[in-house]
Amino acid sequence: MQLSLPLDIKQSEETATIFERIKDCKSLPILSPLASRILKMCQDEETEASTLANVIAQDPGMAAQILFMANSAYYGGARHKVTSIIQGVNLLGFTTIANLALSFCFYRLIKDVKDTSTSAINHVQFWRRSIFASMAARAIGQHLDHPDTELMFLSALLQDIGILALNEVASDELMQLHGHVVVSHVEQYELELEHLGVDHSQVGAWLAQQWELPEEFQLAILYSHTSELFETPSDFQALVDVVALSSFVADIWMTPQTETAIDLVREKSQGRLTIQPDDWGPILDHIMAGIPQIASFFHTKLGSFEEITHIHRLALKQLTPTPQPQAN
Repeated sequence: MQLSLPLDIKQSEETATIFERIKDCKSLPILSPLASRILKMCQDEETEASTLANVIAQDPGMAAQILFMANSAYYGGARHKVTSIIQGVNLLGFTTIANLALSFCFYRLIKDVKDTSTSAINHVQFWRRSIFASMAARAIGQHLDHPDTELMFLSALLQDIGILALNEVASDELMQLHGHVVVSHVEQYELELEHLGVDHSQVGAWLAQQWELPEEFQLAILYSHTSELFETPSDFQALVDVVALSSFVADIWMTPQTETAIDLVREKSQGRLTIQPDDWGPILDHIMAGIPQIASFFHTKLGSFEEITHIHRLALKQLTPTPQPQAN
């Protein structure tokens, strides 16, 4: 599928200028050639596990992190310690390996940003929010028994990549938006549309095209804030809805207005994708259980244990039903 961008927005000189800047920008994030090669190999039915393992082994850092995840509780652990990449490939499968490789390359892309002094965004906060969204998407997908929760994990991790691109080409405009009081991530998206004529989900989908990522990633990014507009094809409906909801769940940990964020999660989880109050306990617990492994995988501190635990308990209290006292 080829997406025609900009999509469903009013054409204007300002919008055209933003996209021209993006197309001409030489400093846009670039997907690692090794990640592209691994992705293509994982999509090729003729690829042998040993060949894929040999390619991954060319990057010791990536290989070490994939072995770490293969042995982690987040992926169920292993009955016997996984000590080689070929064992990891056979245990996790091609899809998970590809998504882990892309996740690790995206981490490097963020980490390698050298000059943030003139940036219009907080790169640390951006990265933490991306990680919380990815964990939320995987937790929701697992609870819904979706067959490819790793696709949801990576799609959620990448959903805001357009913010990085906009920061490269329109940092002054983004700086001006900071004068507004932004309660949620969605309000940032709405301000981008209002003041730039384009939003980071559209820019992110365009960037995913340039990286030649599969169409499901492009769609998940494109509709990450407008999932209600996405109707077909039905094969991608759950992915789009889960990634969109993961953004609201991430705000629970990322915004100072925690209770407002929780209210939005409750509201947004009662649409086409319905999460019942009884479902939130297992979902939130799964997110909490994954924090140590995911933080280690990305070499990132997601916050203090006390703060993360406090927010988790608050979300549990407000999203899950209150037990009724038993009659004597």
